[in-house]
Amino acid sequence: MEYYHIPSSAEEALSIADNFSGNYAYFAGGTDIQIYRKQKLDTHDHIIDLSALDELKSITVKEDNLYLGAMTTLDDIISSDLINSSYPLISEAAKSVATPVIRKTATIGGNLLVNNRCTFYNQSKEWRDSIGSCLKDVGDICQVTGGNKSCYARNVSDSAASLMALGSEIILLTPSGSIQKPLTELYLPCGIKSHELDEHSILIGITVPIKAGKYWYRKLRLRKTLDFTSLTVATTVDSQKMARICLNGVSMSPVLIKDSLASLTLESIIKQARKYCKTVENDLMPLKYRREMINVYLKECWEKLH
Repeated sequence: MEYYHIPSSAEEALSIADNFSGNYAYFAGGTDIQIYRKQKLDTHDHIIDLSALDELKSITVKEDNLYLGAMTTLDDIISSDLINSSYPLISEAAKSVATPVIRKTATIGGNLLVNNRCTFYNQSKEWRDSIGSCLKDVGDICQVTGGNKSCYARNVSDSAASLMALGSEIILLTPSGSIQKPLTELYLPCGIKSHELDEHSILIGITVPIKAGKYWYRKLRLRKTLDFTSLTVATTVDSQKMARICLNGVSMSPVLIKDSLASLTLESIIKQARKYCKTVENDLMPLKYRREMINVYLKECWEKLH
């Protein structure tokens, strides 16, 4: 039996979640979870709908930092004059997500917390059962590598790449109060569980301190709309000439390379990307092509920043 809950506050949402020991799923924009439930990848008995939490739907400036409520839709971000004038990288990333219709309901918090994807996992239950499933589901081996220790499902959040390149922090609500920490600390180097949140915390907002002097963004996918990323690269250079280059879609978690622009070379950036991106054959695009495109994008990025 399924139960549907509509809390009136973030505190109430936490209280509801705490009652069900992990047997729940948060429903933000719903663009992802509805597909997961159709594919029987999400089978939680309790759905906690956050759509009534108007306090989490805001775009403001607080103490010289941009503040985004976690329930702010991608469409609202794209339409924001403040973001387009001062933080265009965020709106450019939001525009690259899915389709205009989906962006009307998809939220920035939901995009940051999107489940990791793999061509062997994100299929119907019948399809998964036919191949014996996998580590991320109920099997005991990775269908990509044949190993039994690591899952290489990819993090595919485009917002994560842009917000990490901007040095963003997240605000979590816990039973003991709110906690603020770097966005980089949200993600785990694990394909099975992409982030560390549990029933004792909920993402309520994001703060963005850096107004990039220069920025660059590119996303690789089969179709310009709808498809999840096969490679996203977001880069900023601030007023202190500090470069932050974030790659996503090619590893279990976003990969951030940061250093002073004067200390970096194109060769050193490519070397670090190759080292930290755990790219395997789990995407619709061929592995060799995706690896080649890492080099292509980083070269384009390097030329743009200079």
